[in-house]
Amino acid sequence: MEDMYTNASAGISRRTFISGSAIAGTLAALGLAGCAPKTGTEKEMPATGASTSDISWDEECEVLVVGSGYSGLAAAIEAKNAGADVKIIEKMNRVGGNSAFAAGDMAVCGSKVQAREGIEDSVDAFVSDMLIAGLYLNDEEKCRLIAEKSNETWEWSVEMGCTWDKDENGEPWLYPYGGHSILRTICQGVGGGSNVTGPLSEKLGEMGVNVETERMLVQLVQNDEGRVIGAVVRDGASDNDVESGKPVAIHATKGVVLATGGFGRDLEFRLAQDPRLDETVDCTNQEGATAESLKAAVRAGAMAVHTDWIQLLPFMSPDEQGYGVAAFYTDGQASYAPTLCRATGRRVVNELTDRKRYADAILETGEPCVQITCKKAMYGEGLENAMKAGITHEFNSLEEAAAFYDMPADALADEIARYNTFVTNKLDEDFEKPIPDDAQTIDEPPFYGVRLWPKVHHCMGGVKTDLDCRVLDMELAPIPGLFAAGEAAGGVHGACRLGSCATTDCLVNGRIAGQKAAAEATA
Repeated sequence: MEDMYTNASAGISRRTFISGSAIAGTLAALGLAGCAPKTGTEKEMPATGASTSDISWDEECEVLVVGSGYSGLAAAIEAKNAGADVKIIEKMNRVGGNSAFAAGDMAVCGSKVQAREGIEDSVDAFVSDMLIAGLYLNDEEKCRLIAEKSNETWEWSVEMGCTWDKDENGEPWLYPYGGHSILRTICQGVGGGSNVTGPLSEKLGEMGVNVETERMLVQLVQNDEGRVIGAVVRDGASDNDVESGKPVAIHATKGVVLATGGFGRDLEFRLAQDPRLDETVDCTNQEGATAESLKAAVRAGAMAVHTDWIQLLPFMSPDEQGYGVAAFYTDGQASYAPTLCRATGRRVVNELTDRKRYADAILETGEPCVQITCKKAMYGEGLENAMKAGITHEFNSLEEAAAFYDMPADALADEIARYNTFVTNKLDEDFEKPIPDDAQTIDEPPFYGVRLWPKVHHCMGGVKTDLDCRVLDMELAPIPGLFAAGEAAGGVHGACRLGSCATTDCLVNGRIAGQKAAAEATA
C-alpha cells in the first residue's frame, strides 16, 4: 500500500505554522478548549446545551432538517412520510447545496442495469472497493449498509421522479469509475445532481413542506438531560456570517437532522486540519460549504472524526475557478486517455485508480499534468463546453500539443505510441489500468489537451454516527435527538471516497436519518 502523503504536496504552497488565533479557534470548535465561540445572538445557548427555561421558542416542528442537498431532502421526505411535522432549512438562497452541482452518478449494487448487462456484483465486492480506497479507515458497517441499500434507494429515487441518463435504447447505463473493480455506477445526465435535488424538492413541496432558504444553524439547543430539542438559526443569514440575519429559536420536539455537508470552503478550518490546503488550492464546492454546523455539533458533545482527511478531485483544471466544466470532460476521458507529466511527457498514474492515488500522483510532479486524446479516441460529452471555457485546446499534431504545453516532443510521441499498444493489446503494462473494450488508439488529428490540477472536493470528516444515523458523543453514546447524514457524517469513507458513492451514501443515510428522527418520542 502506497504511503499516504509522501511527497504528495510538492506543488502546493506549504505553511510551516498556523496563527495562534486560528489554532485557538479550531481547538474551541473541536471542543478542546474551555470556551466555545460566541455567535453574538441574544438567543445563543451555552456550549453544552441548556434547559428550556433558558430560551423562548419562536417556531416549532417535530423534525428539523438542516440542509437541502441529497441527504436533507431525502430525510425530510421520509420524516414527512412517517407522519412527522417537518421543517427543512437551507443556509444559502437556493435549494440543493453541493448536490445540485454534483455530477450525480450513483454507485448501485445489484441493479437491473447490471443485470441487463450481465454484470455480477456483490455487497462484499462493493464494500471491499470502498475499504481499499479508504485505506481501511472506513466504518465498515456503514459501508455495508450503503451497499446493501444502494439498489432499493436508487429505485426509490426513480419513484420520486429523479431522472438518470439514457442510452440509445432509452435505458439507464453504467459508467466506469476509478477504484470500482466492477462496473456499477449508474450515469447521471446533463444537469447532474439537480436531476435529483429538483424532483426531490418538488416532491417535498407536494407534501406541503417547502425548503426555507437563507436560514443558517449556529447553535444546537439541549435540555438538562442532554437531549437536542431544537436549534438557534439566523434568518436572512448571508456570506457564511454567523452574526448576520435575525436569530430565531426553533423547537424540534422529536429531533434535528444535520445534512449540512462539508467544510471545503472554510479556509481557516480546513487549514487547521491540513496545512497544505491553503488559499492557493481551489475548491469545487459551493460557497456555503463551511464548518459552523460541525462546530455547533461538537459544542453539543458530538465526536468529530477524520476531519483531516480531505479529498482532492484530480480531474480539475487550474485554468478555471471552482468546479467549472473540466470534470464533465476530463473524468470521461480518464478511462481512455493518458495523464502525462509536463516535464517528462510520461504517464504518472493508472487513470482509473481511486481519487486519492490519482490526485497524489499529479501533486508529486509539482505542477499541472496534461491529459491528451484525439477525436477518434474521445469518450462521452463535455468537449464543446470545455473548449468554450478555454481549458481544452485542439491541435493538428502531437508536436503542436507538445509545443503548446512545453513538453518534450519526442518523449510525448513515444509515450502516446506506447499507450496505443496497451489499447490495442488491452493490457496496460505500466500501471495495470483496465483498458475498456471500446478504447481507440490516440493517433489521428485533431488532438485535444487539457491541464489537470487537483482541487478540494469532499471532506471525509464530520460527526461520528451509528447505523441509525444517531450522532455519537465522546463516549460513543448517542446524543438523543441528534442525527446526521451525508458529508456531515465522518468516518464512512475512510481516507478517500470512491467516486459515485457520495450520492449513494447521502440518499441511503438521509432516508434512514429522517425515518429514525420521526420515530423518536416527543420531548
